[in-house]
Amino acid sequence: MPLWLGINEDLFDSGVALGDGDRVLFASNEERYTRRKNEGGFPRQALASLFAYTGVAPADVDWVCMSGLMTPPPPVRLLPRSHLWLYNARREKKDSLLRKVLDDATFYLPVSHTSETSLLRKVSVPFLPLMTRMVLPGALKRKPIRYVEHHVGHAAAAWKLSGFEEALVLSIDGMGDGLSLLVLHCVPGQPMKRLWAVSSRDSLGLFFQVLAEAFGFVSCRDEGKITGLAAGGVAANVTVPFPFRYQDGRLEFTGKFGFGQRGIDWAKRTLADKFRREDLAAWAQENLEDYVVQIARTWLQQTGLRHLAVAGGVVANVKLNQRLHELPEVERLFVLPNMGDGGLGLGALCAHDGIAPQRVRDVFWGESFTDAEMEAALTQAGLDYRRVEDIESETAALLARGHIVARFSGRMEWGPRALGNRSILVRTTDRAVVNRLNHLLKRSDFMPFAPALLHEDAALYCVRPEPAYHAAEFMTVCFDCTDKMKRENPAIVHLDGTARAQLVCRETNPGFHKILTLFKEQTGSSVVLNTSFNVHEEPIIRTPQEAVNAFLKARLEYLAIGEFLVKGAGENNPVHIKS
Repeated sequence: MPLWLGINEDLFDSGVALGDGDRVLFASNEERYTRRKNEGGFPRQALASLFAYTGVAPADVDWVCMSGLMTPPPPVRLLPRSHLWLYNARREKKDSLLRKVLDDATFYLPVSHTSETSLLRKVSVPFLPLMTRMVLPGALKRKPIRYVEHHVGHAAAAWKLSGFEEALVLSIDGMGDGLSLLVLHCVPGQPMKRLWAVSSRDSLGLFFQVLAEAFGFVSCRDEGKITGLAAGGVAANVTVPFPFRYQDGRLEFTGKFGFGQRGIDWAKRTLADKFRREDLAAWAQENLEDYVVQIARTWLQQTGLRHLAVAGGVVANVKLNQRLHELPEVERLFVLPNMGDGGLGLGALCAHDGIAPQRVRDVFWGESFTDAEMEAALTQAGLDYRRVEDIESETAALLARGHIVARFSGRMEWGPRALGNRSILVRTTDRAVVNRLNHLLKRSDFMPFAPALLHEDAALYCVRPEPAYHAAEFMTVCFDCTDKMKRENPAIVHLDGTARAQLVCRETNPGFHKILTLFKEQTGSSVVLNTSFNVHEEPIIRTPQEAVNAFLKARLEYLAIGEFLVKGAGENNPVHIKS
């Protein structure tokens, strides 16, 4: 079978994917290797790991599929080092001349806002293969290369993995190839039909980036913190009009300030200095939901479609996704698990038939490690450990007794959510555990934690989960909590009475499902808190060495790594290290 290699070298969250025309063989993002969240640029380390882990040689690849026509812009592709400049500049918490220059280049030059018919795009696209071959390694330089428009890549991945026979697909993010939003009608065996688009100059996603930086957060990374804050605010307390208008089939940005640093300066002066950030967050969240819901309903009603698939960085917003799956027009919702630009390597494959349409079972597509590799990491760290015959039973028992357990098992998850294989787990019956974890992991105290529970228990704890059953397997949607959830599991219920639940299936993660099943037998509930195994502001861990380092740095109580169990420091006890 032919092998299809997908590469996303975008400004943020670059990555790779490999498919054989039927299934995904491997997918990962550069951040897991450089250890810098949302790392951009050409994903050299992820690509090297893809070949090393799968055993596929570059010469065996039949097609190289690249994401983006004008994103990243041709000048950036010609000067690969500029990826690093852009990444660093966007993450500085202070103004600088370089940042201002890069900001203006990103948001105000025509190259960032080209349309399908623009002369600049028509002139640039024929030179893309030459630019790509400058950075491709060795044997890949001679391979045929195909390109995918940014939002088509997002949409193709959501469509191909949804399992829907026919669907409305919506891609929405900050900006990519001149657009911020694209709506398509997808039918098996037919080309994806474009229905409607919104320019990058009228971007809801870019406005959220502006607000994130006005709040002192990092754009293209911390927009989710706005959603977390929103539950503690009142939108009506903000008297400034929301700077967008949706009428006559057109979404328009009505602000006079623009995006980038100019927008940040305006937001600080006009918003952040005058209103509580919780109220501003509620105002922004409420308006985002209302606008996207209006757009989705418009096209669901016009097409008569009942299945909705979504992708793009904006749908990392789980409260927005809740509004979508609760729509009366939506029978089923699917959210691409790696919804942001990190999913575009796979999106490039999906747009060119690198995988077959399917209802994706799981996204454990990164590396796994042998018991010998895990034992070597424990030995090198000098940790006292023991091999456990039934590690799932031991983990369940520890959780039932209220201990914090870090779990490292099987292949690494693809995307921003830890789904049990690289997770920190703890019981949810006492809200005090929230403060403990926030302290240990150095998390923001206003950000909610999420629960994992048995798929078969969904209706006990989540209100009307049916439209989002599949999406919730990947922790991409919120639900209103039932009274039972609120009463029994307060640690994972947010201020607004919702939870971003992960539904765990026996078929897709039997080890994690077994833990929850045994935990339920001992406690009467299958609900545990599941948060990413990392230290705050770092990517999710990838290797056994990283697992050990994060375990020790956070002073967690137990580490279940493969078949080995380590008792750690907790908060008061010294870590057990061999002399």
